[in-house]
Amino acid sequence: MSRMQFSEKYRTYGEWLKAQPRDTRYAKEIIRKHTLNPSATLTTLRKMRVSDIAPAFSPFNKLSPEQREMRTRALYTLNDMRKGKSLTSAAKEQGINVQDALKHLGKAVYKKNGRWIATKTDSIERGRWFYSNGKRISVVIKSSRDASLISKYLNAVRIAVITGPAKKLEAFKGVTIKGADGKDYPFETDLEKLYELKLQIENPELLPIYDDRS
Repeated sequence: MSRMQFSEKYRTYGEWLKAQPRDTRYAKEIIRKHTLNPSATLTTLRKMRVSDIAPAFSPFNKLSPEQREMRTRALYTLNDMRKGKSLTSAAKEQGINVQDALKHLGKAVYKKNGRWIATKTDSIERGRWFYSNGKRISVVIKSSRDASLISKYLNAVRIAVITGPAKKLEAFKGVTIKGADGKDYPFETDLEKLYELKLQIENPELLPIYDDRS
């Protein structure tokens, strides 16, 4: 079966790419769209919005269970990239192919000198769990900054429950996380309540970072 011609002037995407200065905004946009949808023609790519083919721009609660799983794998991939791994190796370790990872990471990655680079922060919605108002809750959050704060909080909880003094938790008193639903969720800092909550979980250390049930 013959492949559709890329454009009236260029038979393939490769021919178009060789003929273009790649540092223009237009070229970068087409290159990025082609990465996400390699079978599309130039006309289709021009009309297409990245959000049409990139689930990264969809709210977490609009994703199907399969898409939530893929977003979770992509976010683990992103975490590994921020620690120095390449997109290819990080995606492979997380069981996701590069193209699907790119679709779910959106603008959280960009290409520089032929290599995919992770941005320091992102605004991809994700489900996370933590302790609030005497309960273990699942909340959809809107950024990696909030995700990082939750991770620091849970680490402080882990240390406080093991060592006893609640000094590590003092920094989180009165601190809240704003969910994608617009509500504020305060961190639980009462050590006695945290002891009780940890006892209710059989293996708290084995709980996944992301929570796709939110």
